[in-house]
Amino acid sequence: MALPESRRGIAASCPDPGTGPAPGLPPGVAVRAAGPEDVGAAREMHARCSAGTLAQRYHGPVADADRYLPHLLDPRHGHTRAVRTVSGDLVALGHLLWDGDETEVALLVEDAWQRRGLGTALLRQLTGLAAAAGCRSVYALTQSVNTGMVAALRATGLPLEYAHSAGTLVISARLAPPPPPAPRSPAAARGPSPGRATGRRRPPGRRTSGAVSR
Repeated sequence: MALPESRRGIAASCPDPGTGPAPGLPPGVAVRAAGPEDVGAAREMHARCSAGTLAQRYHGPVADADRYLPHLLDPRHGHTRAVRTVSGDLVALGHLLWDGDETEVALLVEDAWQRRGLGTALLRQLTGLAAAAGCRSVYALTQSVNTGMVAALRATGLPLEYAHSAGTLVISARLAPPPPPAPRSPAAARGPSPGRATGRRRPPGRRTSGAVSR
């Protein structure tokens, strides 16, 4: 489902952490934004994943896993973060997916890289993006046997709630609201005194009041 109109402009202004190491990641890997150009690398990761790992992620026939990737990596439906090695292999994907008035998080970590902090690092970035877009909570659909996903969510430190629905474990995480903008000082609000040079000229066309909401 595409991003609701009420969040479209906010999400577009979300900061992109870009390529680089993230707290909690092992050496030799980095997190960056991912999109449609990464479908091929994601399919290669699928080929390296076990059938059990793919089944826990997609909750359906493993043979259909590749078909989901164009939708998941389409920025109209949310945000995606990928973990890549120094050699360029994509070894983990995290998705923040707009679902009407709710927001889903989903993870896939290649078998050889599980239990090494990749899922938690991705979740921290994704929940930060969700909070910046005005979301109050996110949810994950998983299975009780998927202890890695449960552990990754717990490691974020966010308050969690658990519910079972038709054999699926639904984990909801309550997000901390983004910090309010710093108040302007009285002197800044008044502006320079009449007749007093400030030493700075305002660039033409640049907005000098207010801040873009994130």
